[in-house]
Amino acid sequence: MKKLLLLFLISGILLFSCSDKQTVQNIEVSAKQYEIIFTDSIKIPYLGNPILQDVSPSNQKILFTEIGEFDVEIFTANFNGEIIHSFIANGNTIVGNLKQIAPLRFEDDGNAVLSFGVPHVKIVSLDGTEVETIFTGIPSYYSAHPSPSNEIVKRNNKIFYSNRTDDGTYNRYQKEYLPNLKLIGYLDLESSKTTNFLSFPEESIYQNGLIFPHSNWVSHFIFSENELIVVFEGEPAIFVFDDEEPFSFKQKIELNLPDFKAYKGHPEGEEGIDILDAFSTLGKIESIKKVGEYVVIGYKQGFTDQQIRNLGNVISPQEKGKMIREYEKENSSRIQLLDEKFQVLDDFQKPKHLKISSLMVRDGHLWGSKFDPDTEEDFFTIYKLEIQEK
Repeated sequence: MKKLLLLFLISGILLFSCSDKQTVQNIEVSAKQYEIIFTDSIKIPYLGNPILQDVSPSNQKILFTEIGEFDVEIFTANFNGEIIHSFIANGNTIVGNLKQIAPLRFEDDGNAVLSFGVPHVKIVSLDGTEVETIFTGIPSYYSAHPSPSNEIVKRNNKIFYSNRTDDGTYNRYQKEYLPNLKLIGYLDLESSKTTNFLSFPEESIYQNGLIFPHSNWVSHFIFSENELIVVFEGEPAIFVFDDEEPFSFKQKIELNLPDFKAYKGHPEGEEGIDILDAFSTLGKIESIKKVGEYVVIGYKQGFTDQQIRNLGNVISPQEKGKMIREYEKENSSRIQLLDEKFQVLDDFQKPKHLKISSLMVRDGHLWGSKFDPDTEEDFFTIYKLEIQEK
């Protein structure tokens, strides 16, 4: 009888462990306070709307773009803030239309850039006079002004990218749409073939059979310590997978993001939230990066219930736009800092004027760009950042 009881207890413990390991909640494990500080800055004389693409500390170079109505201009600057190269990409130039689905990336030697676009993947010299097309066949894809939050990752002779295409079997208003998506892809540089993989795990809210706004489920990912780590913009959670094929799901870590306005989904056939309202009012994980011993989550909480009610009472599009801009200032993006086991170290407001979507890790340091919509400056400012205890 005692043996049976012991076996029952052991079986119960094992069963609990197996069922519990799939979804856990991160908890705060530190009473310390942290902050992200600017340790250096580079000012590039420039007036416009530049978008940071890449920083190469080893080559002392910065890559940024200016998006026009029919073209994109690509600039290379040095760490002294001097623009040393620029060229225009459109259908009338040797470079052609880039149609980026990810930010441009310096090649290792810093003398060319990799453009991952539709349908071509190209290597272009810094002055735009030499172009090599290394792959053709990337399908049509929506991505407004790609930023480092959805950068490509070169790994094991493959280029990994966030995939937002579908096979056309279902549309986004059908409940089968999300479960059939493949959220990450890679281009194998040896075979010149692309593979899209990684469905939403069963533990994700996007597997609940409901409909979500088209911009709500976009993925961001990093590789770290033999793991592929993924977040979806509208779900406060981290999903951990093996870093090699078949990229098996390992665990979901629910994030405790204060006042995160998550959308629960709506049944097929019902109206649901307006896509523009979803874009401006809902919580959103903007970025995930790993630097040293830290995992950095950048996120927007979304608007409060009262702010959403106030917007609902406004009829004028101009007044509504003005109110949205005011609320976005009041609800500034935040940083949740985690350790390597995804436990919370601290949660704090982002540094003033730091653009969260510009964050990238280069040579073991965080880099990002300045964004101040209220002030017109004739400089484009790049920051080198550091995480430290207060």
